[in-house]
Amino acid sequence: EIKRYQNRENKMSWNDYCNMPSASVAALCGLDAKNTVWGKKGDFKASEQELAKMVKAGPGTMCSYCGEKIMIVKEVEGGSWFGASQKNCIVIKKLKKCALIGICSKDAKDKLIADVIKFSAPLAQGGY
Repeated sequence: EIKRYQNRENKMSWNDYCNMPSASVAALCGLDAKNTVWGKKGDFKASEQELAKMVKAGPGTMCSYCGEKIMIVKEVEGGSWFGASQKNCIVIKKLKKCALIGICSKDAKDKLIADVIKFSAPLAQGGY
């Protein structure tokens, strides 16, 4: 669970922002030219091209993860994008300087949406 820290001595790692309980894999990546991965959960293996499409996603667009095609279906609560493939779903929250991406099985989609919103909130508050 995300902990709110009151002083600078207690810092979270980038991986902590990806440690969403509902996500099988997740990543926090910068919005630089290469979408550099800052932190991840599990064996997140998106290619540079896949990450580039994920961070530019919008309704009706396609992206992929490890070759699995995913259609971005709609915007969900908190300004996140939701997409689905035949077996998995993805939630992408694009912030000012980074994007938080979570992937899970379709049966956990509601939990993933809530987790991405929750875990991205401190990043947004910090100006990321």
